[in-house]
Amino acid sequence: SPIHYWHLEHGARMIEAGAWMRPWYYTETGEDLQAAYIREAAHVREHVGMVDVSTLGKIAVQGPDAAEFLNRLYVNGWKTLQVGRLRYGVMLREDGFVMDDGATARLGEHDYFMSTTTANAARVLAFAEKLLQTEWKDLKVHVTSVTDQWAAIAVAGPNSRALLQEVTNSDLSKDTLPNNHFTGAVIGGVEGRIHRMSYSGELAYEVYIPAGHGHHVWETLHAAGKSFNLRPYGTESMGTLRIEKGHVAGPELDGRTTLKDLGLDGFASRKKPFVGSVLRKRPVLEDPERPVLVGLEIEGEAGAKPGSLLFNMSGETKGHGDGWVSSSTYSPALGKNIALGLLKNGKTRGGERIRVVNFLGNETLKAKVVSQHFFDPEGERQNG
Repeated sequence: SPIHYWHLEHGARMIEAGAWMRPWYYTETGEDLQAAYIREAAHVREHVGMVDVSTLGKIAVQGPDAAEFLNRLYVNGWKTLQVGRLRYGVMLREDGFVMDDGATARLGEHDYFMSTTTANAARVLAFAEKLLQTEWKDLKVHVTSVTDQWAAIAVAGPNSRALLQEVTNSDLSKDTLPNNHFTGAVIGGVEGRIHRMSYSGELAYEVYIPAGHGHHVWETLHAAGKSFNLRPYGTESMGTLRIEKGHVAGPELDGRTTLKDLGLDGFASRKKPFVGSVLRKRPVLEDPERPVLVGLEIEGEAGAKPGSLLFNMSGETKGHGDGWVSSSTYSPALGKNIALGLLKNGKTRGGERIRVVNFLGNETLKAKVVSQHFFDPEGERQNG
């Protein structure tokens, strides 16, 4: 990313993410991965942190039919989105399975800025181009990858608004810039945008600036953040924060899950067709016993390994069980190991104790089934 060398100079251990290298965690003396990510995640919840999210896919969707295109591509509606606002969206493959999610901002009447997950950026762009060139040739729309054009920095935590207000000329008050709105901003002499949105569940913002100025703006924020106790954080603690909040990511968007499996079916419009809207209703995908997303509180000191299979407390440990663990972490906010998983009849099994079996590691743990929204389920912190 444009900020890569700053990360290396400040002790970041890097990890591959799609086509990119990203900071995994920042080392302090004597720390291993677990100690570092727990410290970073706890710091964001208590103070303020920033993470390099320049690797998110970014696609310019432009033209007089841009709103209609987005309305067909995403499961939720887009024609009513006002300029200056952004919206979370989910898109399906043609076979009805979830392809990707992200937020799209309306910059102008015919100009939208779509973000995708890091890993699916090229896939989503190719899919959009295929639809425009073969299925919807009548639509007047251009889609253009602008991923490399923009650096992006997520600033999250209780002190995030105060920090950004210190370095920018824009009004970021709750009433002026509520959740899912954006505004233009100048930071360190660089013009960009601030999107009010949260992946961590905290009061949070995403700062977009031209890529060539990414390093400078990051350093500007880092310098101004000293009085706010700002620390950088990496992808491991970013994962911890989103698991605590119950947000789905790559491990849940694995090509085998539907809107209903992930608890996202409420986003699907009943007033319009969209890609996948017919085939998502196939009987096998509507089966009430399909594994659905749940939270798991893991008993004991050891965390669950992603990919572990889930079994009830009685009966044999054979076959594929009742589901699997998709994401796992230690939660500093809750003081325990937690996980997200997909569990057969999961919505009716709250409070049940189950077995978490890692066949490769020859390990069996016990867990309690809970809501996937572990932390601040009402969203008071991110909406504050």
